[in-house]
Amino acid sequence: MILGGLVLAVLMGTRNNFARLFNDDEQVVRLTAQVLPYVALFQIADGLNGSCGGALRGMGRQHVGAAVNIISYYCGALPLGIWLAYHGWGLAGLWVGQCIALYLVGAMEWAIVAFTDYQKQVENAFKRMDSSERAEIGAGAGE
Repeated sequence: MILGGLVLAVLMGTRNNFARLFNDDEQVVRLTAQVLPYVALFQIADGLNGSCGGALRGMGRQHVGAAVNIISYYCGALPLGIWLAYHGWGLAGLWVGQCIALYLVGAMEWAIVAFTDYQKQVENAFKRMDSSERAEIGAGAGE
């Protein structure tokens, strides 16, 4: 999230010139400058989502992250973004929908990770390993 904040600051500091790296069309430059604040806000939630999603994968609970993402994006972000895009927001509406979804995903995944019973997750990890792997790391040495 800290790196996301740094990227946010860079994007906001360069928002009026960022598109010039790729395009000389003034209309494209202006449109990019208009939507870049939403792109910048997206970076913080993306960092949170990446960290929490990685923790869920590490726990073998990637199905939880997948469900949260599917519900947030396909039931929330896409319909909201499309609706906003066609009701006066244009391209910014698509980004607002994505930002809202990613912040929801980040908050939900953070709550799941924060309130996880890690002792149980360790036990689950040992159950997923075979006996030769357990012997290598010394599990069961005191048993």
